[in-house]
Amino acid sequence: MSNKHIVKYYPVDNADTSLIKLSDNTTIQVDCQIREGEENSDGVKIYDVKKDILKELQNDGNNNPYVDLFILSHPHKDHCAGFEKNYYCGDPDEYSEDNRENNEIMIGELWLTQMVFGNDICDEAKAIRKEAKRRRKLFEENPLEANKQGNRLHIIGYTKDDGVINGLSYIPGTTINTINGKYNYYASIFIHAPFKSDLVSETANEDHNATSIVFQISFKTSVGGEIKSRAIFGGDADHYIWEKVKSISEDKGNEDKLKWNLFLAPHHCSWSFFNDRPYEDNKDPKDYSLELLDYKEKNAHVIASSIKIKNEKPNPPHHPAKTEYINKVGDAYFRNTAINVDEKAPEPLKFEISDGGTKLLKVAGAAGPVIVEKKTPRAG
Repeated sequence: MSNKHIVKYYPVDNADTSLIKLSDNTTIQVDCQIREGEENSDGVKIYDVKKDILKELQNDGNNNPYVDLFILSHPHKDHCAGFEKNYYCGDPDEYSEDNRENNEIMIGELWLTQMVFGNDICDEAKAIRKEAKRRRKLFEENPLEANKQGNRLHIIGYTKDDGVINGLSYIPGTTINTINGKYNYYASIFIHAPFKSDLVSETANEDHNATSIVFQISFKTSVGGEIKSRAIFGGDADHYIWEKVKSISEDKGNEDKLKWNLFLAPHHCSWSFFNDRPYEDNKDPKDYSLELLDYKEKNAHVIASSIKIKNEKPNPPHHPAKTEYINKVGDAYFRNTAINVDEKAPEPLKFEISDGGTKLLKVAGAAGPVIVEKKTPRAG
């Protein structure tokens, strides 16, 4: 029987929350946007992200829910809202009954960039900064404890001193196979960005988007088997970053690291992936952005984690960006989280990866999930 993996993209308006669950129950969360209340300002039902994530997670020996790896692409509110209340921060041995009653999620391993340690971050990211400082101090003072679940930390990219800390840093060009202290036979993560030049630039503190973690995750369904699918995540990185991702990968013979079956449209389907903003002054997409999309594989889907995309302001999302994506993958393969199943009560986009490749699972009322087989001719 084939091993199967799941990738979920949650409906969180103009924000990001994604969850990867491998067949061995390893879980990876990318960003978080956990909101309170019943509806947003447009009368759209707020999906209970926390409840769904808890269903997918395992519990540790003390019956505490945990995610193996949490990746914060960059410290902006729309990528970390709800973190402090819903994720456990502190010594894992001090997880209390109160934490358990609140269903606070333990984080086995935490990935973030050096930007989190700065002073110029949003209030929602300050809890992450505090936790990252705790883990970094532990790494420096007690490496043995730092390598236990709930204490693990990796800084993606270079430090503020342009350096690399052995055992702590993962830099662009690195392939990671160890997740939460265990070698994983089914997934590997290739780090594309952030680049040193963007982390140390004068605008880095003002523009965290340019320091977003960009990575490709590859999936296998058997030990030692072939790669069956790939997904690319890039936070809010703009076309300048993606140009470097493409050119450096090609120069180093890493074209396979640009391939994708699932592509999360950067910055909530913003035009900034294709050119500068405002769109009205920069209507021609850059060739390198279009060429990067040409690395798509079979059944390639573009996912826009955003509000419903309309041909009007405010932006993002940008309707012209949606048009460019559809030109590459076809209308049936472009998916907007805001309108999945019901635009008044959207559900997560859920993809299954198996020996057969990548397929979208669509919730069909009370009948449960069914595999949607696309027959629509593809464009591009």
